[in-house]
Amino acid sequence: MLSIGAVAKDTGLKVPTIRFYEQEGLIGPPPRTESGRRLFSDKDVRRLTFIRHARTLGFELADIRSLLDLADHPERPCCDADRI
Repeated sequence: MLSIGAVAKDTGLKVPTIRFYEQEGLIGPPPRTESGRRLFSDKDVRRLTFIRHARTLGFELADIRSLLDLADHPERPCCDADRI
């Protein structure tokens, strides 16, 4: 499990941006330590890296949310992703 600072370094995102993506529901709320510090998994880092890359390509947050939903439900048809 990684701290938010380590995740920021690994993903190239700023700490407030990571908090914003959590607030927007693009990543789930990470578990916290007894002192309240967020702890992120490797899966969270991969998801945040995807979000950063999608933003770099010009995708809006709504489209990224839809793509992430498709990734979370691989049984859905690929044509949904093609539309985005």
